[in-house]
Order: sequence, then C-alpha cells, then structure tokens
Amino acid sequence: DLIGIGVTALGPRKKILHTLCEIKKEYSRAVESNKDAHVSNDGSSSYHGSERHKEASKVIVDGSSKPAANKLITDFFLGSITNVKKVSTPTNGQSGSRKSFSGSDRKKHAAKDQSKGRKHKDIPTWCCVPGTPFRVDAFKYLRGDCSHWFLTHFHMDHYQGLTRSFHHGKIYCSLITARLVNMKIGIPWDRLQVLPLNQKTTIAGIDVTCLEANHCPGSIIILFEPQNGKAVLHTGDFRFSEEMASMSVLQTCPIHTLILDTTYCNPLYDFPKQEAVIQFVIEAIQAESFNPKTLFLIGSYTIGKERLFLEVARVLRKKIYVNAAKFRVLKCLDFSKEDIQWFTTNEHESHIHVMPMWTLASFKRLKHMSNQYAGRFSLIVAFSPTGWTFSKGKKKSPGRRWQQGTIIRYEVPYSEHCSFTELKEFVKFVSPEHIIPSVNNDGRDSANAMVSLLLN
Repeated sequence: DLIGIGVTALGPRKKILHTLCEIKKEYSRAVESNKDAHVSNDGSSSYHGSERHKEASKVIVDGSSKPAANKLITDFFLGSITNVKKVSTPTNGQSGSRKSFSGSDRKKHAAKDQSKGRKHKDIPTWCCVPGTPFRVDAFKYLRGDCSHWFLTHFHMDHYQGLTRSFHHGKIYCSLITARLVNMKIGIPWDRLQVLPLNQKTTIAGIDVTCLEANHCPGSIIILFEPQNGKAVLHTGDFRFSEEMASMSVLQTCPIHTLILDTTYCNPLYDFPKQEAVIQFVIEAIQAESFNPKTLFLIGSYTIGKERLFLEVARVLRKKIYVNAAKFRVLKCLDFSKEDIQWFTTNEHESHIHVMPMWTLASFKRLKHMSNQYAGRFSLIVAFSPTGWTFSKGKKKSPGRRWQQGTIIRYEVPYSEHCSFTELKEFVKFVSPEHIIPSVNNDGRDSANAMVSLLLN
C-alpha cells in the first residue's frame, strides 16, 4: 500500500513502518502505565477502556515531558520542527501570565522557534553541494545560513518542507517546476529563479548548468563547477538515456563528486526500456478492446508517466480523460497544442482515464471504482506503471496480467528512474572520483555497499 500511494523509496517506507511500530509500542506502554497507576491508587482494576484511552492520550506539558503516545509521526523523522515547546494553561485555577504577541510578532516568534528546532538536525550529504554554499532538494532542512536553494523537480519527496512562507533567499529550478511551485504551493515569482537548460549560469561566482533528467516534466540534473575546480554533478531523480550520453558538457567536464539517484541500486532491478513497456501497454489495450464497454485506467502521480499515456493517445488516436486539477497541471508542462488536444476533462468523451497511482494498487480499490462505473462499463482494465512492479529475479518482462472477475490489472515496469544496469552504465560514463548515493542511504555502510555494487 505504501508503494501504491507513491511512497516508493525504501528509506521512507522503512521509516514509516518503524514509526508506526514505535507509536503502537509507546501508546501501549502509556495505557499500561495509567492502568497500573489507577490500580495502585484505587486498589481495583475497574477502569473503563474509554477512560484509560483518554488518560493515556492526555498531553502532560510541564516544560519537559510529553507522553510518547502523543508523538506526531514527524517526531521520528530528521528535519522535524515539532520540538517547539507547548505553552500550557495552569491547572491550579490561576490565570497565569502568558506573553502575548501581535500577528507579525507571533510569526517571527514561530519562525525563530522553528529555526531553533532545526539547528541540531544534520543536513544529509546528498543535499549539500561540496565547495559551494548551495543546497539541493533540502527544504526539510531550511536554515538562515543558506540563501541558494535548488529544486530538481516537483515531486513531494524533493520539495517537502517548502511552504508559501519560504523566506530564505532564492529557489532555483526549471521553468516547468517554477510554474508548479507557484501554482500548487503559492511561492511568489520573485522568490523563484528559472534556470535554462544546457546553458551555463553563474550564481554566487559558481558556474551552474542544468540538463534534462529524463524523469518527470521539468526534472533536471545539475552540474556545479565551484572555484576549487572539483565539479559536482547532482542527478536529482533521473533515467540515463542515449541522449544524455551525447551531452557535450558531460563528455568534457571531469566530475569529482557524483550525487546519484540510487532508487534501484540493486542487481535484481533490471527492467525493460520505456519504449518496450509503452508498446506493451498499447498492445494490451488493443487486445482487451473486444468489449465496447471496457474502461481503461492508467496510473499517474501529480506529475509523471505523461509520456506513457500521451503515446497511448497518439498511437490509438483516442482522447484521454483527466480531471480538472490534472489538466491544470498538464497545462504547466509545455505540451504542444497538438499534444494537449489529446486530453479532455469530459469523462464521457473517453474510455481511457488517467487516475492517481494509489487508486489502482489493489483489486479492492478497483472493485470500488467498478461499482461507481457500473452503469457505463462492464469491464475495467487498469495499468500500474512503476518500476516497483518489476518481478525481481525473473526474466525481464514488459508487464504482467492479473484478473479477478470483471477487473483486469496489469503491472508494467514503466520506470522514470535508472535500472541497476543503467546506473552502472552512467557511473562508468561519468567516471567520478567520489559517489554519494541520494536514496536508501542510511549511513556509511549502506552508502559503501551501493558504491561497491556500482563499481564492481
């Protein structure tokens, strides 16, 4: 389910599961503690479950303590800003004196507290660009000591922590990403600086070049050339392609440090090329079209997988339905008039619909959707396009088909990240002196293990 709702990286999934386990354990301890206290005071255990629940859920604020049962999930993650002390109302009947703030003062006070809460949080190495004062995809670690923040693309795990109140300098990104940040988050344009592709730009005395990342629309790889001569290449999220290998700047600039997207840094992940998976989906739709009352569903994120469903529309000469919110996003992505014409916001104009990825993650959810469309469609065929559907250790396949009654579900390994083989090819092509994995990097051991796999 975590993968289905878009939490695809192993590190975040581990943290979420660990957090849930810790919260359950600590909540249970808090309940037992309150139960024991009641028994010792009253000499009986006739304490109703609901009362025990309330007691365990009380927040005891004395300036230093808070039961673990009331921890927010974010308390377990680096970059949390939940360390700000709560102010309690005295319980002894006295009114107590609390310092009051005006609206602007309150904002300043909150910002000050937030920055204090973050000071002791280490910024991951893959968010820092050696030899520069720059940070990349590091909005969970906002601090006043940096005024140059780079955003590689508009996926939540990269812009997490960015809000409309951002006031730490400039955000540097592609034009598509800037549009999305402005529209979806509300960052004003005067805090955004658009970086052109394939063109060197000087920022704070350091040359910066952005390249197409072949990930989602607007995604960029960033080459930093600091004054110490040790160039840093930050891939963000990317998928290595033949076009990338022909980029002259990558051929001529020696890379000292490579900050690498290691999402699939495991020899078991060797999925097919995107073109093969797209062809598989097109042929599957043609094969399943024997029933005129078939609804086809294709999964997508806020942005991502556009190339797949656009190719389906072009080849089959069929319009694709997207909801109004999705259509507003698509209009930010620099599609040509010829391409944008394939999308419609009228669901009755199309039997091929783009849906959030998580809604297609299980037959149970698809069954619910089938009931909603019962009057119009008698068969549902869904495609979940993500590298996580790749069958590890088995023969490379562009897709697998499953069926339960009138619902057919295809898992297709359409990935916008490098496969393990492509990662090795890219590392060999770039030949960096130093590699910093940016995904599943839980410390020196895991980082060294991934680097060894890539170099051997």
